Amino acid sequence: MTHPVVERILAGDVPANVKLAAARGALPIPREELIELWVQLRADEDGEVRLACKESLAGVAEAEWLDLLPDHPFSAPVLDFAVRVLGRNAKVLDAALRNRGVPTESLEWLAQQGTGEALDRVLDNQIRLLEAPTIVVAMLANPGLNPTQVRRIFDMAEQFFRDHPEIPSLLELRFGLKVGMAGGDFARKKEAQAPAPVEGPPEAEVPPPEIPEILESKAETLGVADIPEYAFQDEPLTTEKFRNLYQQILVMSVPAKIELALKGNKEARGLLIRDSNKVVQEAVLDSPKLTEVEIESIVRMRILSEDLFRKIERNMEWMKRYSIMKAFMTNPKVPPGLTLKYVARLADQDLRLLTKDRNVTEVLRREAKKMYDLRHAQKGPSFKK
Repeated sequence: MTHPVVERILAGDVPANVKLAAARGALPIPREELIELWVQLRADEDGEVRLACKESLAGVAEAEWLDLLPDHPFSAPVLDFAVRVLGRNAKVLDAALRNRGVPTESLEWLAQQGTGEALDRVLDNQIRLLEAPTIVVAMLANPGLNPTQVRRIFDMAEQFFRDHPEIPSLLELRFGLKVGMAGGDFARKKEAQAPAPVEGPPEAEVPPPEIPEILESKAETLGVADIPEYAFQDEPLTTEKFRNLYQQILVMSVPAKIELALKGNKEARGLLIRDSNKVVQEAVLDSPKLTEVEIESIVRMRILSEDLFRKIERNMEWMKRYSIMKAFMTNPKVPPGLTLKYVARLADQDLRLLTKDRNVTEVLRREAKKMYDLRHAQKGPSFKK
């Protein structure tokens, strides 16, 4: 907040009538600064000022909140207000949670008090959860967690919170899930041990596969520091560089893959979205560098899990794009429960094609035909299959 009049009002350095005029929005102050002021004066000692601020905030249109909240550098009190008070509106909550300045305390409150999609939105921001595990602790105290959300927390705990003082014990106490029992990617790296001696003649030696020099003695331990600079540059890679990047990703640790998914280039994201670890795949979707063209390509993939499709569907900015929405609907791996709501948005030609698409579910085809017939009820008989 930089406007001098606002600073003086909050410092109590103006007459009461000036403060009241500001509370009513009657002073020539930028709209964003007025919103800051109204939030901060909601608890003013002057009852008339409190009421005026609440009325002014109630007059801010939903569209204005949706425009301002994701990117404007609001103060912590405003973003906390957006989460706790305005967050009853799912669209406004989604906009607020996209702002990187949302206080940890606000996310902790939402994690413990929220339900359904609100909790899914918190879980989607995995980078923030890694930075502030107290949000996960708060969520584990939420009685409204559904099984899918519990599984997502457990997967995360296996990867990152095995040594956390609270998360593993809370998962075991409340859900009977014991962190540290999983194998594969979840297993801790152990020091190499000499194999036990075996009776009988030794088996023929199998020559090791060719591995680039940078990978020698580093299997499954590569970090982002080992990745060449071109993996972070937004320039097309040569065939040789792409092959080298692919080989390195194969032996990277999960935390390193996540960091590369967030900061790497298009080629890195294209490889990591196919990773077997869902946490890595979600990190690709969280990348600020991800383009709409990439998303359209991703939603066509048939290797993604239902959780990832749900995460994509929750991003309203992506789903506003017709090409992304259309690709999302025609992917047979997307559950019908996520696609039916978009049938009405399809153009007639795409709607008609969908009725004949045997790759999608019968439920979706029937809904598409119903919508097509409804649109053309006054134009003559519906088409035949």
